[in-house]
Amino acid sequence: MLEPDQSADDLQAAIIDEKLFIRVIGRGSFKVSATLKQFIADISDKQPISLVVIDLAECIGMDSTFMGVLAGLSGRLKQKGQSLELINLSEKNKNLLATLGIDRVITHYSHSHGHQISGQKGQSLQTGEATKKDLAETALQAHENLVHICEENRQRFKRVIEYLKADVDRLNL
Repeated sequence: MLEPDQSADDLQAAIIDEKLFIRVIGRGSFKVSATLKQFIADISDKQPISLVVIDLAECIGMDSTFMGVLAGLSGRLKQKGQSLELINLSEKNKNLLATLGIDRVITHYSHSHGHQISGQKGQSLQTGEATKKDLAETALQAHENLVHICEENRQRFKRVIEYLKADVDRLNL
């Protein structure tokens, strides 16, 4: 079976009854992470959103940046009295969350958990518009989130964090 083209990675969003639904299509990766983070922050500040539901039925994999962004979003939403749920996780994606300890801080389900967005396609988010600086800062913060939620991740991502800090410093010049 051929792997889908990574350029086809997409995020689609719809708001239904104070719930923000986001469908991840393709890979949940650093390429879409800055857009996801910024979009949820903007919407949750401007509209009365009680719940953010991220549908991973069409997500073929996740990288550490994406998972770190999810962990950070979950914490920020909780502080505002909002919550984040992941639905339709494959066994592979569930195992990825468990490997980094994220399964302990984010509510997640292997099924739709009763959430229906009635086949709506949703608005496609512009995932290719983040700057190199936005991508680097998002990746750094995501990996720091991973260390914060699970001490075992400190050693796992020590060099990645050092590299990303240097990259952010370089881009800030």
